[in-house]
Amino acid sequence: MQSFSTWARWIGAIVAVVLFIVKDVVAPVVLDFIKKQPETDDAIHATLKFVLDLVQQPWLHVAAWILVAFLVGLWLDWLLRKLDGSRTKQRKALGFEMRSLGGHLRLSQLPIYEDRPQIMSYLATARKFGIWVPDERVFEISKRAENLIMEDPIRNLITEYLMNVGTLLEKGNFAEAKQHAENSKAAFAKAYAEHGFT
Repeated sequence: MQSFSTWARWIGAIVAVVLFIVKDVVAPVVLDFIKKQPETDDAIHATLKFVLDLVQQPWLHVAAWILVAFLVGLWLDWLLRKLDGSRTKQRKALGFEMRSLGGHLRLSQLPIYEDRPQIMSYLATARKFGIWVPDERVFEISKRAENLIMEDPIRNLITEYLMNVGTLLEKGNFAEAKQHAENSKAAFAKAYAEHGFT
């Protein structure tokens, strides 16, 4: 949703600028050009007159002002979100929760699939912030290890992911948290491949 808002702001701003340049700069120049042209070249004269008549339509002015109002709303929303800092606070709160859960998993003897709902909740929230997260295969691998009575090969990966990404988010280092999560993708892919998941 955030990327759609960004695209809409920029595309709308460009369209509004072009509309107002055409209306306030190009239209008067074209009007002056039409007035100075002799009536000899009917095709060019008719085309320019059509464009000028179109630009001078009242509905086009209304549409342009509606577009400007829409853009002002989008930019104001973006500015208020930046000034509010609520997104930053949400990221920091998520980081604290992820780090806490990672610490819990590090000390706990229970398999990680026991904490699956909480882990999935934090991972879903992190995904909404644009951070790469491991998928549900981590729980399947963990459950297989438990059934085979062997050490959980994915436990350390998920614990380190939660601890490291969580700590970076908690400290307000969003770009670094995002990069660390992206870098951990290879380790998870290797673990998936080793356990028969593609």
